[in-house]
Amino acid sequence: MQRMVVLANSRKCGGYCLAGKALDLDGRVGNWVRPVTPSVSDGLPWQRTRCSDGRQAAVLDVLSLEWGRPAPSLHQRENCLIGPAALERCGRVRWDDLSILADKASSGLWLDGYSSHCGLNDRVPAGQLSGLSGSLCLLAVSELALYGKPGHAGQTKYRADFRIGQRRYNLALTDAVATAWLAGMQRLEVADAYLCISLAVAFRDGFAYKLATAVITRERAESMR
Repeated sequence: MQRMVVLANSRKCGGYCLAGKALDLDGRVGNWVRPVTPSVSDGLPWQRTRCSDGRQAAVLDVLSLEWGRPAPSLHQRENCLIGPAALERCGRVRWDDLSILADKASSGLWLDGYSSHCGLNDRVPAGQLSGLSGSLCLLAVSELALYGKPGHAGQTKYRADFRIGQRRYNLALTDAVATAWLAGMQRLEVADAYLCISLAVAFRDGFAYKLATAVITRERAESMR
């Protein structure tokens, strides 16, 4: 069994994308891990994100779980096949520990300069994915704003607008906990937060999209969700 601190548990292809960083028994932080099924492009079913206590794994939980051989897919080099054992919740990371877990983004988010019609620096051409070293990061951000806007067939699409240093981004928001904060309001300004950001597999339009998969605030860390 291995240990991982959960840094994202977000919606993906009708299932969930569970991702985090490995922890050794002494608490030292290791590499990013994204447990996947053999069908790498699909999300994990809800049952595989549920812990032995019946509750779903939450952001900042420390889990004991099995992952096996690497199952990389182009830039998603963190993928590992999830083992059959149930997830065991064995701890919780505090807000003050996030600075140790966070990554650095000195040169932006993988590759900047490509934007969708409703985003900013939110996608990467599929032809350039194989040259990237990974697809996950945890970053402290500033000027974060969350909001929803009408999408296809009346569905609300959620976005996260923020800065990392002098660079501005506007990404799709796939964190169900954070989107629930927007109930009854159009926009939410967040003063102090970390974002877990994932670079998805290529979409049929020829781009892979950067997704805000978890918004971590001090209040969320203290709420145990």
